[in-house]
Amino acid sequence: MACALHRTTARILEILEKVASFTQGITLSELSRVLDIPKSSLHPLVCTLAEKKYLIYNNVEERYYIGEKLFILGNRYLSNSDILERIKSVLLEVNEKTKETLYFGVLSDCDVLYLEKAELHSKFRVVSNPGNKLPAYATGYGKAILSQFSPEEIQEMYPIKDLAPYTKHTVKTVDGLNEQLESIRTCGFSYEIEESTIGIRCVAVPIKVQNRILAGVSLAVPVFRYNKEREELFKQLLTDAKAKIEKIIAEDRRNWIYS
Repeated sequence: MACALHRTTARILEILEKVASFTQGITLSELSRVLDIPKSSLHPLVCTLAEKKYLIYNNVEERYYIGEKLFILGNRYLSNSDILERIKSVLLEVNEKTKETLYFGVLSDCDVLYLEKAELHSKFRVVSNPGNKLPAYATGYGKAILSQFSPEEIQEMYPIKDLAPYTKHTVKTVDGLNEQLESIRTCGFSYEIEESTIGIRCVAVPIKVQNRILAGVSLAVPVFRYNKEREELFKQLLTDAKAKIEKIIAEDRRNWIYS
């Protein structure tokens, strides 16, 4: 049943989301301007959030930052069951064999949300961390997840013909994205060449359970360590990891809450 948005609740959530997007903090005046909320209405809300530790107020800088309560709640989201821990153990197996970083995540609106990262044995550390979001069309596993949608559905998700570039290599148009997605559906693998991070290439696979793509796994490699021989190894290891992860989720489907 559809529910009408509760105005005050929606406003509080907008405050938290906007503060989170400013890693250097944000003043009350700046927050008032970007949210188009009068300071007199905004002030009691941010004060309450700070009192409850959902925000932190730095008196010297006069800026608000995300608070510890959100960190605690976010960690509870990730540790809701042991599914992610078991999935990470699979990622670490591939990480140990390749010495490259692996990511596992899901679709969140038109972005990908990183849930797990395996880099214990990596020779090169990649920036993205669990909790980060990137445009799905700019990432290897994001495109793997998007491959479940028809060209018409992709057009609805991205109604503007030109896609916002994340790097100079990011796919530029919806038509170009649909061409890539058709290739993914054919071969079962997704590729990214410096589209979300300059200097990094990715190979990725979709995670499919009960005929639905729920998530994706990508293996991120510096371009100078990427070659055709290693690509074949990556694809073999990702195929094995895909089967293991799909089995983990299928056997504990009721505890899968992430997509």
